[in-house]
Amino acid sequence: MVIGRVGHSWEDVLLSRMDDQPGLAAVTQCRTVVELLVSVELEAPHVLIVDEDFPRLTEGLARLRGLTRVVIVGHGPTADVAPQRLELDALLGAANVATGAGPIITVWGPPGSWGTTSVAVGLARSLSRRTDTLLVDANVHAPSVGDLLNVPLGGLLTACLSVDRGTPKIAGVAVSTRLHVLSGVDPAVYPAVHPGAMQQVLQTARGQFGHILLDVDSAIDPAGEIGLVPDWTTATAVGLRAADHVVIVVGESQVAQQRLWRSLPAAADLMRGRATVVVNRCTDPRRTTTGLARRLGDFLPEAAVGWIGMQITQRALAPIVDELVDEVGAGAG
Repeated sequence: MVIGRVGHSWEDVLLSRMDDQPGLAAVTQCRTVVELLVSVELEAPHVLIVDEDFPRLTEGLARLRGLTRVVIVGHGPTADVAPQRLELDALLGAANVATGAGPIITVWGPPGSWGTTSVAVGLARSLSRRTDTLLVDANVHAPSVGDLLNVPLGGLLTACLSVDRGTPKIAGVAVSTRLHVLSGVDPAVYPAVHPGAMQQVLQTARGQFGHILLDVDSAIDPAGEIGLVPDWTTATAVGLRAADHVVIVVGESQVAQQRLWRSLPAAADLMRGRATVVVNRCTDPRRTTTGLARRLGDFLPEAAVGWIGMQITQRALAPIVDELVDEVGAGAG
């Protein structure tokens, strides 16, 4: 959540209630409209709570409402709720934050990783055997999920535009009974996948699907998602930050490992959920996974490590699928 601070007593009361509520993410506090805009773009919060007296609020209100749910506190005609009626449960309900919602699993790999998209598609197919699953191609630089599944580009773009219009809608293409796909965007229009829109698309998907799989690009620039115009690494940063579980696909070679260690610090800084590292095309599982696990402790001390042989099959993915289901506590069908 993001809170606009102007010094009213209700702000302190609400913050104290949040401290007593287990399971809530950290709260960002802002004192200017510029801070509000940047924080909402960067953090993609579920809800922004702000007083009607917040300085210059009207100048940024339309943009803020296009990015997230805004609750205005006060007694005037623009207010949504009076201070004495500001209840945490009501805020969570208004923001559509529901426990037990479908978990987000983001599949990422450092530059040059083989099979990241194939692993994402394979995991989505496997998970769809248990419950309704949405596969999102969030690689705005080089979308390829649609190529593997014969789905044209445009699904994620349509979803983000619907969010900007205030009518979030997930219009995924059904490729099987329980598997739907939001295909990628043409790289020329990647700014449409801005943090606020993408976060709301994911939040809407949580209420409709048992699992949400994201295939993201390898490039990470944490500073790239700051500001009102995203760069083409923004979708990856948002996907890693939103994930309940991140599957990291890496090669076995020394070059692939070097690329992992160069990119992992930036990825780990964005990750809030658990992680599973998967070595693709692995020929020496014991040596490779042991070496990875030993060094991963510096970045992801609780990460699990697995491996896949030369083919990405349902059988090879089964242990990873079981790990994901166990960790995120999803409701299997």
